[in-house]
Amino acid sequence: MSQPSTSLWSPLRQPAFRGLWVCGGVFFIGSGMQTMAAAWLMVELTGSSFLAALVQTAVFMPMFLLALPAGVLADTTDRRRLISGALLAQVGASALLTLLVLGGWGGPASVLFLVFICGCCTAVLTPAWNSSVIDPVPRDEWPQAITAVSIAYNAARAIGPTLAGLVFAQLGAGWVFAVTVTTTLVM
Repeated sequence: MSQPSTSLWSPLRQPAFRGLWVCGGVFFIGSGMQTMAAAWLMVELTGSSFLAALVQTAVFMPMFLLALPAGVLADTTDRRRLISGALLAQVGASALLTLLVLGGWGGPASVLFLVFICGCCTAVLTPAWNSSVIDPVPRDEWPQAITAVSIAYNAARAIGPTLAGLVFAQLGAGWVFAVTVTTTLVM
């Protein structure tokens, strides 16, 4: 029997893992774009640095509040259905945010509320996705798979806000949110 590859990228030979890895990366790029655009939009709408900072709270407070219940759900329910339901809810919230902002009806309260809903959806789906993404990979390659997922996630944290800045500068926040709907649908 041959020795398994210890290459960091060896899990990407598994088509199912590669698909989940790419889709997850695209999703997290979109999430980063939405967070950055919402903060910039809040500054444009209100001029308040406090409300701009509340965007970060609206995105990440659900992770703090829902991490344990979401982990239990990921372990006790059908992960695919949990992920699909959370993504569907997130697409709905992001699409509504897009329509409100493009229509000129998006105010600070609606932006914060819908970003909070998206944060809740991400908080619910993340434990299930993290548990599912390595399923197609042989057990001896799990460390490489986990590292590859971490690289994709952290790269998305840099790429997402950068792309948001480019789209925001050219087209405005509404179109950044539209891109976010698309990146969520990819997942």
